[in-house]
Amino acid sequence: MHPFSYCDITVYGFHGCNQDIKQRLINKEIRFECSTNRYDWLGSGVYFWENDFRRAHYWAEQSYGDNAAVIGAKIRLGKCFDLSNSFAKELLILSYNDLCVEWKKANTIPIENAPHPRGIGNPSDMILRYLDKLVVENAILLAGLQEPDIIYDTVRAPFQEGFPVYPGSAFREHDHIHLCVRNPDLLTELFDPGQ
Repeated sequence: MHPFSYCDITVYGFHGCNQDIKQRLINKEIRFECSTNRYDWLGSGVYFWENDFRRAHYWAEQSYGDNAAVIGAKIRLGKCFDLSNSFAKELLILSYNDLCVEWKKANTIPIENAPHPRGIGNPSDMILRYLDKLVVENAILLAGLQEPDIIYDTVRAPFQEGFPVYPGSAFREHDHIHLCVRNPDLLTELFDPGQ
């Protein structure tokens, strides 16, 4: 049995954006654009908070202020590279070790994650995921070498983020499940979560 056999499920995701983008997406005037930032947590794709409208809205407010908006989507995960799975974490270790070998050969300094440039939030969150993006992308490449017939549609991962919700807690104020949709055809239904 393939380690990701049970990942092809449908979930609800929420995407923070501005009012104009939301309306244009709902009216099907535009399609989602894949994020390709160097700091993207799970590689290139369209980002959603799984089942968490409030977290998406908080992010949108931080980015767009009074023009903040959230669009909902029904998402079929398809072939999902699920980082809550032990197999995926083993591939991350292989991927990281592979990158270390490449950096050593090239005599370059390894890339690292970094805290928020304006000091926002918990500095230990290392919000700019330069290293993680490379490791995830490389892990997917390595997985593809093992199974060339599989193209991963989505990447899914739980994250701890923010400060503890109460003293001594392992729960953080912004813990979430992040989805990176690499294949936008799996966004099966868009909706306005405010209606």
